[in-house]
Amino acid sequence: MPDDRPRPGTVAVHGFALRMIREARGRRVGELSAALEVDRSYIAHLENGSKTIVGAEFYARLLAELQIHDYRALLATAPRRHA
Repeated sequence: MPDDRPRPGTVAVHGFALRMIREARGRRVGELSAALEVDRSYIAHLENGSKTIVGAEFYARLLAELQIHDYRALLATAPRRHA
């Protein structure tokens, strides 16, 4: 089973928030992926939650491209660990 917890230098992205903000900015998946130089499927996987962990540098580029000034806007909350 893959470990989806962020590691140092990575960030967990909230996919639904990403999609809502992208759409509110009037950006299409293809436009955003081209601007970030990633495949369209990468953005789609982030938005649908099948991929959640990204590098900190990519996260910063994503925020800048969507003109998001609060770095917390796309952060996923850490899953709770049950004892």
